[in-house]
Amino acid sequence: MKKRTLKPKLVFRTQFNSKPYTGKKMDPTVLTQPDQNMGIRDLLDKHSRGLPLGVTENKGEYFETEIPKFDDILDAVEYKKMLAKKHKELEAQIKADQESAKAKEKALQKSTEVSTEVPSDEPSGVKKG
Repeated sequence: MKKRTLKPKLVFRTQFNSKPYTGKKMDPTVLTQPDQNMGIRDLLDKHSRGLPLGVTENKGEYFETEIPKFDDILDAVEYKKMLAKKHKELEAQIKADQESAKAKEKALQKSTEVSTEVPSDEPSGVKKG
């Protein structure tokens, strides 16, 4: 006899057979303070005069690197290659800087070891008197 294998049934989720969404749990603390509201007239008056509204303003951060917009896919590939090349150059520069810093540190350590091992002309234990 052949073994019968049961194939799993494909079940599609619909509005009728899905579990109801319970929603997210909200934090019960209230961040507003009493008497912190402003009327629309006050808001428009301050806005028209250029006065601050008393709310925090999120300002964008702008960096030196401009993000290009490409019209052609090949331009994007060339830009990616250029960025990879620039990345390799910067990594090499960082590695060279680290190696030079290590060499300076070793030279400094050697100079301090030499200065601490200065031999004296007199044998130890003999005092001049």
